Amino acid sequence: MTRVFGIVPAAGVGSRMWPYRAPKELIQVGYAAVPGLPAGPQRLIPQASIEYTLKAMRRGGIHSVCVVVSASKWEIARYLGSGEHLALTLTYLCQDEPKGMPQAIDLFRPFATDATVCLGMPDTIVEPLDCYETLLAAHHTRQADLTLGIFDTDEPHCLAPVILDPGTQHVLDIVDKPEVAPVANTWGIVAWSPAFTELLHDFVAAGDELGGELLLSDAFLAAVHAGLRVYGVPFEAAAYHDIGSPSNLIRARARWEYAAYEQAER
Repeated sequence: MTRVFGIVPAAGVGSRMWPYRAPKELIQVGYAAVPGLPAGPQRLIPQASIEYTLKAMRRGGIHSVCVVVSASKWEIARYLGSGEHLALTLTYLCQDEPKGMPQAIDLFRPFATDATVCLGMPDTIVEPLDCYETLLAAHHTRQADLTLGIFDTDEPHCLAPVILDPGTQHVLDIVDKPEVAPVANTWGIVAWSPAFTELLHDFVAAGDELGGELLLSDAFLAAVHAGLRVYGVPFEAAAYHDIGSPSNLIRARARWEYAAYEQAER
């Protein structure tokens, strides 16, 4: 059976939250209920934004997750620890220089040469909460090399809308931060197999020689153009909550803190 790992790149500088100085991945959004305590607010503890992604991965059957941090963000490792409290095994890699997300993910290549890898963002909350389970099922059923989980959003111009073939669900194009979005969606979670792990490594190596910022969406398109099997999984009644900016953080808190309170009362 193919091994499955999760990877969460959390080494970014968080420029959209400037001059906020703490790791945005640890910003509290909503609460988690402590099992075994009586119903009510007394059973709630604050929940960091990155924990939503980690819990969603665990729900999808992913038990080992690598979090990529920078040398200035070891507080994330201190907070999450071994991951035992999340029923996960967490490991950490350090990206010494903030070169970008493709480079951060490529650090995991030596550990993923024969594995399926699932990517999640540390500063987003996606619905439905069982999205990784659905994503992995589609990825394995189609024997895909790369599968994008696609979510509805009202801010596609700030993200990366994905155009799919309506019949086959093959990815046709990805447009990063378009002035006019062709569709009101974005990719939010990803699964890939060893073929894309190697393509990403070559993509990063070529980009490092040329210089400039590399975009993960461009690596996905490179996989399409290389003839890899690249599919999308559109989630119905889905939502993508980006908490990486102050305005979006306020919106996400309004949504998730109320939901947590309602759950605690039950």
